[in-house]
Parts: sequence; C-alpha cells; structure tokens
Amino acid sequence: MTAVQGVVSEEGADRKMPPGVLVEGPVVDAKFRDSYIAFGLMIGGSIAALVWAFTQGIGWVEISVFAGTFALSTVGIGFMHRYFVHRSFRCGPVMRTLLAAIATMAVQGSVLKWVSNHRRHHLHSDKPGDVHSPYYDGAGNPHVSFVKGMLHAQGGWVWDRETTDAEYYAKDILADPIAMFFTRTRWYWYAISAVFIPGAIGYALGGVHAMIGCVLFSGLFRSYVMTMATSLVNSVCHSDGRYGYRRFELNDGTTNELVTTILTFGEGLHNNHHRFPRDAYLSHAWYEIDINGLIILGLGKLGLVHDIFAAASLPGSDGGERSIPDPEAMVGSR
Repeated sequence: MTAVQGVVSEEGADRKMPPGVLVEGPVVDAKFRDSYIAFGLMIGGSIAALVWAFTQGIGWVEISVFAGTFALSTVGIGFMHRYFVHRSFRCGPVMRTLLAAIATMAVQGSVLKWVSNHRRHHLHSDKPGDVHSPYYDGAGNPHVSFVKGMLHAQGGWVWDRETTDAEYYAKDILADPIAMFFTRTRWYWYAISAVFIPGAIGYALGGVHAMIGCVLFSGLFRSYVMTMATSLVNSVCHSDGRYGYRRFELNDGTTNELVTTILTFGEGLHNNHHRFPRDAYLSHAWYEIDINGLIILGLGKLGLVHDIFAAASLPGSDGGERSIPDPEAMVGSR
C-alpha cells in the first residue's frame, strides 16, 4: 500500500511514526474484528475452563492434552518466528505447508500479520514505530510509567489503532500461496487447534466429560495461556536488564530471561536474537537452552530443512562475531 490517506508516510505530519503503519481503513477494522472475536473466545473459554475445573474436575487426560498442545503451539511459534519472519533456514513446499499449519494452530494471528508485526518490531525496536514496546505506545508516545509500558507490551498493544501494513513489511508472504492459504483459512486452523483436536483426544481417552474438559482447559484456556507466555518476550525480555541479563550491548532494551526462555522453548534468549536476528539457534552458552533451535537443527540432520543459518552459535563453533543484518533487508525485499 502506498502513502495514501490512512497511512503514515515519511512525509506525514506525525514524524514520530515511520512509514508502513496504517491508522484507518479496512485493515485496521479487520484487526479489531479479529482481536475482539479471538480474545472474546479465549477469555470467555478460559473463565469457563476454570469454572469447569473447580466444579467438575479435570484429570490426567486434560492435563496431558494441555501439555501436549502447549508444547506443539510453542514449537509452532518458533517456526513462525525463525522461518517465516527471519528465513533462518530453507525447506521445500511440503515442509513449508507443515510449518505454516503448526504455526497457525498456535492461535496467535495469521502468518501474514505475525510476520508483518515482528519485522516492524525489529526495524524500530524500542523506538517510536515498534509494535509492542514497553517504552512507547502505538502512536509513538513514551509510556508514563514502567507498569503501563509493561502492560502495553504484554498485550495492550493489540488495541492500538496503529496497524502494520503487510504490503510494506511482508511482500514475500503476500506472494507465497502456501502462507496466504493459511492466512485466509486461519479460523479453521484455530478451531482445529483449540476445539477439534483437544475434543477428539479427550473423547477417545475419557468420554464426554473429558472431551468438554479438554476443549475448555486444553483448548481455549491453553490458547490464552500460550498467548500470555509468548507476550513475555515483548515485555519481560525488553526490560533493559531489569529482568534477565544482556549478553550484547544493543541500542534497545532486549534481555535474555530464564523463565521466559523455558516457557517459550528458547524465544526468551531475546538479546541474543536481536544481536543475530537470522540465527536459527539462539544459544551462546551451555546454560542457554534453545529447544526450538535444537528442533530446527534436528530437522536439518534429517534432511527436512537445509541452509540453516546459525554458524557462529552452534555447539563446538568458535562463536565468532558476525555482522548484524541490515533491518531494512527485512522490509519488502525478501
């Protein structure tokens, strides 16, 4: 989309905001419509799940399905992040279809929206224009308090009117028929992830009672918990050292944080990631556990993916420094 009414352009009156940000129009309307429906279902389902758990009880079936679907969703976000956003490795169309399905079933927005938002985040990390920074709101205004900033980064940013223009940040996704198929059919994949798969497993293992418990607890509640866990990367891992540690001194507030790293299978190694955005494997020390990165390396060993970009952070490497990729390379030229 070019710089027209409803798009903040470089020549626009509000110079705090970068180009590629929509402030009105059908894309903004669609964002709010998706957010109201998705969060309405997840929050309503989470309340129902907790009521069900305390009144009807849940057992090993519901807990096991919760753990399994949470783990699969976490891996899906790893694929969304490292493959679709950063192209940390390459794969064929069959594998790309599988990755897109698993990523979409994490129930955190379409491939198109996720890629667009994350590339914009990297290009303007903790500056005006960042999608979910603890330091600035959607309009580029500094947050008045640390708490307000953290709440914005943890999920409040979803309700900003400022919306990422996919035609500016994700032309490669718009041109990818596989990614766009899953973008268009995302609600079916959300339903498969949050309703049909948990419900079917619950019914097979425990009958109708377990089926209801799995849909509510292992489906809808799990989707909301998963969203909150992933959002810790936006808030806790951008705390400028308040939580976690900074291996690299960068011009943003990124940190590596242990609890977030465990919950997100390695995505909490966020300072490492911002130093080397394209790396498929984020660990730079024995105590930095990157499960998503290890899965990608394992897929490489099996020949399912190739051209894995992680040379200097792999176990046994010399850890040599690499130049930081130009963030502009992520915009409209992939």
